[in-house]
Amino acid sequence: MKRLCIIWLLLGALPAVAQIPDNPHALRIGADQAGGSLFQGEIAAVRIYERALTREEIKALAGAPYEAKSTVPGMVSEWLNPVIPLVSERKLTFPQGATIEAWIRPAAGSVGRIVDKITPGGTDGFLLDTHPGDALRLIVGNEIITCALPHADQWSHVAGTVDADGALALFVNGVQAVGATPDFDGVMVKGAKTGPGKPLTLWYRQPARKWVEASVIGNGRLGGMVWGGATRERIDLNEDSLWSGEPFDNVNPNGLAALPNIRALLVAGRNAEAKQLVEQKMNGRFYECYEPLGDLQISFPMTGEVANYRRDLDLETAVARTTFVQDGTTFTREVFASNPGQAIIVRLTSDKPGKIAFTAQLNSQLRNAIKADGSALRLIGRAPVHADAYGSGSVIYDDAPDGKGMRFETRLTAVNDGGSVKVTDTGIVAENCNSVTLLLVAATSYNGPQESPSRQGKDPGKLCDGYLAALAGQPYAAMRDAHVADHRQLFGRVALDLGHGDVELLPTDVRLKRYAAATDPGLPALYFQFGRYLLIAGSRAGTQPLNLQGIWNKDIIPPWAANWTINCNAQINYWPVEVANLAECHEPLIDLTTQLSMDGAHVAKDLYGARGWMAHHNTDIWRHAAPVSGSAVWSIFQTGSAWLCQHVWEHYAFGRDKEYLRRVWSVLAGAARYYLDAMIEEPTHHWLVTAPDTNFENEFLKPNGERGCTCMGPTASMQMVRELFRNCLTGGAVLGVDSELRAEIERALPRLAPMQISPTTGELQEWVEDWQRTADCQVLSMWGAVCSAQITPRGTPELAAGLRKIYDGPKWWQRGLVGSWQGSFQANTYARLHDGDTAMAVLETHLKTQPNPNLLARFTPFCEFQIDGNMGHTAAVAEMLLQSQAGEIELLPAVPKVWPNGKVTGLRARGGFTVDIEWKDGKVTNYRISAKNDQPVNVRVNGEVKTVNPELLKQ
Repeated sequence: MKRLCIIWLLLGALPAVAQIPDNPHALRIGADQAGGSLFQGEIAAVRIYERALTREEIKALAGAPYEAKSTVPGMVSEWLNPVIPLVSERKLTFPQGATIEAWIRPAAGSVGRIVDKITPGGTDGFLLDTHPGDALRLIVGNEIITCALPHADQWSHVAGTVDADGALALFVNGVQAVGATPDFDGVMVKGAKTGPGKPLTLWYRQPARKWVEASVIGNGRLGGMVWGGATRERIDLNEDSLWSGEPFDNVNPNGLAALPNIRALLVAGRNAEAKQLVEQKMNGRFYECYEPLGDLQISFPMTGEVANYRRDLDLETAVARTTFVQDGTTFTREVFASNPGQAIIVRLTSDKPGKIAFTAQLNSQLRNAIKADGSALRLIGRAPVHADAYGSGSVIYDDAPDGKGMRFETRLTAVNDGGSVKVTDTGIVAENCNSVTLLLVAATSYNGPQESPSRQGKDPGKLCDGYLAALAGQPYAAMRDAHVADHRQLFGRVALDLGHGDVELLPTDVRLKRYAAATDPGLPALYFQFGRYLLIAGSRAGTQPLNLQGIWNKDIIPPWAANWTINCNAQINYWPVEVANLAECHEPLIDLTTQLSMDGAHVAKDLYGARGWMAHHNTDIWRHAAPVSGSAVWSIFQTGSAWLCQHVWEHYAFGRDKEYLRRVWSVLAGAARYYLDAMIEEPTHHWLVTAPDTNFENEFLKPNGERGCTCMGPTASMQMVRELFRNCLTGGAVLGVDSELRAEIERALPRLAPMQISPTTGELQEWVEDWQRTADCQVLSMWGAVCSAQITPRGTPELAAGLRKIYDGPKWWQRGLVGSWQGSFQANTYARLHDGDTAMAVLETHLKTQPNPNLLARFTPFCEFQIDGNMGHTAAVAEMLLQSQAGEIELLPAVPKVWPNGKVTGLRARGGFTVDIEWKDGKVTNYRISAKNDQPVNVRVNGEVKTVNPELLKQ
C-alpha cells in the first residue's frame, strides 16, 4: 500500500510532455536542412507558439490580415514577409505542445518546405510543408498527417498543432482539416493527471482519434475496438467467421499434366521457363476476404467541458474502461467481450441518479437491414459473394433473394435501472436512467469450410437467440465476474518483471514516444503481456485462428485479404503460444491444419499425383490448399503443410498428451506421405528435393546474372520436411503405429538435401545451389534455428555461424526493417543464437517505430496493423529468457544487459514443464521447475547442466 501511494504522488507531480523530438538543426523557413525542397510561391508570415492553439484562436488568426502581427499568447517566434530560404538558430523547446502557423501562396504544383527542423528522412524533429503540391503535411517525430490544400496561387492560412500528449492536427483557412485537438465532438476534453497505477494497464488522457488508437477487446470469436469518445462512443465490431465468398475448387485442371515438364525444366536449370509454366498451368485464383461486422455507436446529449478524462484497458481483467466528469457528474463506462457469455457487454453508469441518456445505433459497411424486434435492435446482413483484395479491389454481391454469400446478424438489447428504454428501427433510446447494460451478440451462417453458407448455412438469428437467452436475467456483476475469472485463468499464469521506471506512470501513447531500453525496461514486459492478451482475446478453442489482423479488421478489402498466410505470418502468430503458457489458444491453428488437410488431399492427388495432403502459401476460411494467382515467387511455396505440422507437433512436445497425438496423427502422417511421393532427385548430388518450390518470396540471382524464383529444394523447405519426418518417426514410435510409413521415412531421411555453407560467402545457403539472395530480411533458412533445433550454437556451430553471418552484414533492423515478419525473424534468430543484446536491439527498434498508440503493431510502410509484429516480438522476449528445443531447459539463454535483474514465473518448456526464474546481474539466483509427472530433466543454469527432479503440480 505504501508503494501505491508513492506512485500516485509521482503521477500528480509529472507534467504532460509533448513528444517533439529535439535535434541540433537550425529552424529553416522555405527549405529543408540540405537547402533543397525550396518553397515555390510566397510565404507572408510564419509564427511558432509553445502550445497547441485552440480552434477559436486559429480561426481568429485566419480571419486577420496576413501582414498583421499576432497577439495570441504563447508565441515564441514571428517572421513577417521572410526572405526565403531563412535560417534561424534560435533554441526552441516545447514542453506543453506547439503550433506552426503560416500564410502561404503556393505556386501550381509546389512541393516545398514551409518550416523545417528535422533531419532529411529522419524522425528527430518536425516540419510543415506542401506535399506533393496539392496537400499540406505535418511531420512530428514518427507521426505524419496530411490534408488537401486549396487551389494554387491563392493566399491560404495554414497551421499545424501538436498538443501536450503529442496529438497532431492540421488547419486550413481556420478550419480543422485532419487530426485532433483537445476539442472532441464539440466537447472540450481535459485529460486526467493520473493513471490507474497498475503496470499492466494501457491508459490515455483522451479518446481514440483513429482506429489504431482504440482499445482492443475480444473473446476469440467477437472482436471490438473501443474508442471511448465522450459524446459518441464507438465500438468497431468483428465476428471471426464473417468472410466473403463460398467454397470453390481452386485446383488448376492443367497442373498435373504440366508437372513433369515443369520439373524437367528445373532439372535442366531453366528456372524462368518453369516459373512461366507454374503461373500458367498450376496457379488458381486468389482467395476471399475477412470482413468487418460493423460498429456500435452510442451518442450522448452532452455539451460543454469534460474533465478528468481517462480511458484505459486492464490486461489482467480484459475490461476497457472510460471515466470522466461532466457538469459535476462522474460517468463510467466498462466494455468487455465475454467468452463465457459470448457477447460484448457495455455498462454505463454515473454517480448521480437519472443521468444516463443516449441513443445506441448499429451500422455495417456490408449489405444490411436494421429493425426493431421487441426488446432488441437487429441488424441482418449479407457478405459479398466475392471481394477482390489483389486485383481490381471490386466487391460483388449476389442480390438475388436466394443469392450466394454469407448471412450474418448482430443483435443489441438494453437492460436499464430506472428511467426508460425504447427500441426503434433507428436505435435504442435511453432517458433518465441510473445505469444501463447493453448486450451485443452476433453470429454468421458459416457452417464449416465445405458447406455453402447460403445453402447449407446455420441460422444466425437462432444463434443470437441462444446467446441472449443464456444471458437473460443475469446481473451485470455476475457477467463481469464470469468474464474476469475466465480471462484470468489464462492470463494470470505468467508474470514478468524486468524492472521499472517513472515512465511507467505516463499515458501509454506518451510512454511509447519516449521509449528507450535503458530507461524503460518495463515496456518489453508490457508488450509481452499484451501479446499474450491478444492470443487470449483472439484465439480460443472452437474459434478461427488469428489471421493477418488477428480478429480485428475495419475494411471490406483488408491488406492481403486478412488471409492466413502460411509461408510465415500465420505461424508467427503462434510462436509464443506454448512457452507463454497458453496452450489452449493454440487449438484454433491446429484445427485449421486438420481442416486444411481435407482440401490438401485433393490438391496432393489432383495437382501432384501424390498421396497424403499438402498446402501452399495461403488459405482462407474455406480452407483452400491450392496455389493462388499471381507470381510463382509466392504461389508455389511447397511447405505450408510441413510448417503447420510443426505447430501440431509442438503442441504435443510441450504437453506430452498421448491421446492428443493419436487424434492428430493422421494429419502428421498424411503430410509426410505427400513429401515422400512428391520429392524428386536433383541432378548433381541426387538429393531428394521439393519441386517446384520457392524460397519465401526471395528471388535468387545466379552467378550468370539470371534472376528467378522457381526452384528445387530451397534450404528452408528441406528443413521443414526433415523436421516433419523426424517428428513422424518419434510420434509413430510413441503410438506404435504406421511401421511401413516409418520405414519409408527412414530410407528417405538421409537423402534429403542438407544444409550447406556457401564457399563464396561463408553464409548458410538459401538454395541447393550457391545463389545470391535479392530481398531484405527474407531469410527463411532461419527456420532451422527458430522453429526447430537443426541449427544451434552448441550443437551445430558452423551452421549457426553461417546463419548469423547473413544477419550481421546488412543489420536490417538498423534500417528500421522491424515490422511484421521482418523484425520477428531477426529478433528470434538472434535470441536462438544466444545473442540477447542484438535481439534486444531489434526489439528496441521495433518498440520505437512499430506499435500504434493501442500497442497493435504496424507493418511500416505497408499497413497500419499486422498482428504478427506483436506475436513475433512476444516470442522473442520469451526466447531470451527460456529455451528448451535442444534437449534441455536453458535458463536465460539470451538475457540482454539492459535486463540485469528480473523475475518470471509460469513459462512453459517442452516436456510438460513449468519454469520460474529469478536473476541478478544477469545470473540465475533462483529457479523452480515443476511438472504434472515425476520426470527428471536436464537444466542449463549459468552455463552448468544439472539433472533436476521437478516439483509435482496438482492434477
